[in-house]
Amino acid sequence: MVITLPDHLKPLQGLSEHQILEDLAVSFYAARRVTLVQAADLARKSLFDFQALLRDRRIPLHYDEADLEQDLTVLRELPPK
Repeated sequence: MVITLPDHLKPLQGLSEHQILEDLAVSFYAARRVTLVQAADLARKSLFDFQALLRDRRIPLHYDEADLEQDLTVLRELPPK
């Protein structure tokens, strides 16, 4: 996909492709349009680096009670050590 930015948007002229991808990924994640993993992929960052980016921008992770319950179910099913 190719995105063409209008020339009259001067604040965007100095941004690199990397910065634009990060901004898009954060925006899409905050709007719940993509998952955490998808957003990290869009930003071309590891999951951990993308989580740090969200933290730095004060964007909370989307994690609710259903996610917690799913994680607890998986943990209960793991074999004991």
